[in-house]
Amino acid sequence: MPNTPHPAVTTTNPTPHASSVHARQSRRGWRLHVLCSPDPNWRGQVVDLLPGATTMGRQDADWVFADPALSRRHARVQTAEDGVWLVDEGSRNGTFVAGQRTQHAQLGDGAVLRLGGSVLVLEADGGLAKDHSEPTANLPGRTEQARTLRFEVGIAATQSMHVLLHGETGTGKEHAALEIHRLSGRHGPVVLFNVAAVPTELFEAELFGHIAGAFTGASAARLGRIREAQKGTLVLDEIGELPFALQAKLLRVLEERVIRPVGASQDIPIDVRFVASTNADLQRLVDQGKFRRDLLARLRVNTVHLSPIAARRGDLLDLADAVCPLVEAGQPVPWSAKLTPDAAQALVLYDWPDNLRMVRGCLTRAAALAKDDRVGLEHLPQEVTTALNRVTHTPRSDVAEKKRPTASRLRAALGKFRGNVDTLARDFGVHRRQVYRWLDYAGIDQAELRAARQEPEEPDIDAPGKG
Repeated sequence: MPNTPHPAVTTTNPTPHASSVHARQSRRGWRLHVLCSPDPNWRGQVVDLLPGATTMGRQDADWVFADPALSRRHARVQTAEDGVWLVDEGSRNGTFVAGQRTQHAQLGDGAVLRLGGSVLVLEADGGLAKDHSEPTANLPGRTEQARTLRFEVGIAATQSMHVLLHGETGTGKEHAALEIHRLSGRHGPVVLFNVAAVPTELFEAELFGHIAGAFTGASAARLGRIREAQKGTLVLDEIGELPFALQAKLLRVLEERVIRPVGASQDIPIDVRFVASTNADLQRLVDQGKFRRDLLARLRVNTVHLSPIAARRGDLLDLADAVCPLVEAGQPVPWSAKLTPDAAQALVLYDWPDNLRMVRGCLTRAAALAKDDRVGLEHLPQEVTTALNRVTHTPRSDVAEKKRPTASRLRAALGKFRGNVDTLARDFGVHRRQVYRWLDYAGIDQAELRAARQEPEEPDIDAPGKG
């Protein structure tokens, strides 16, 4: 068996155990992220799924994992016109989707797979990402969402327009702002300013600065956050919280690039790049009369959206390494090597309502509890571990799988309907392709199907592997 992958497979590192499956022509469609695995050669790989069937196992498989928990030929992934199917090949320890053991399931985007000690995430290729750059410290991840974000941030960084970052709390808007500054080539500092953290009565002086004696207690002049960011970037976090009375003044700064400190009589020119961020619906605030329409128009010309972590399951451990880095014996340790398979599966299945902030808190606590041991389920919060008991990515075939008829029942139905697959499908309430899958699973081949029809004829073009 060859020990090097064919160039048609996209990986982040060499995959020494991939075999002749890689010789087939690749096409855009689906990819698997190997988040963790006992086989270090597979850990962190991102592999395109090629048309047809790909088997995985310990031996005698297209993708061979050095994992004693796997059977020799453990499972296969089948790409077809109607999506991706996962079929257990009679494995000893089972094949799992979203924490549930399965024999045969259709997979959707974001499906979480568990085979032996390996946890994988399936990703659909929407053809949106134009960026193929390597992950950065501020913007890690290898999913299409991550690559799209890097592309949009790169475009924003090279333009002179101000930027609006929009996303749920904890999705990494501050990191995106830092990346915009890094890529912009501006030589001044990056200044972070949380709009929501400053009392309204102090806001103007905090942002624009003041001269000495401008008000009681102003014994010395102050530059203000805008001038502190001269030649650099000012990040206005939670811009939706900006007091309405001050929005007109900020608009003037954006348009005229001058400020007037509190108590001053003259304007001061500035050279500052503004990056605003929010998790609020600014258009809704405009409709409610709480945010100026002209200010929003000025900000949203260059808008970058950040997806929640639940939409980027394939990036979870890369993000964990970025927001909660591990160091043991003076050496960095990736979370993919620190987690047990059960813990990794639970983390990936959880929806993370507070996104990266919750990830950081959860893993910081888990590492402290585990000390030098691997992080297991016992070190994770209960709300995370219960994710294993919920099906967050229900395969569309689960309902059909639960009512899959036995081989004897299928043969009886074929006899009743004289081998008419369309009639049989209507009787069971499923698509005719599902019937063919059942037939294949039951070992009923085309010869037996033709016999049920009581006449020789060509196999139906919709049968698996035909047409």
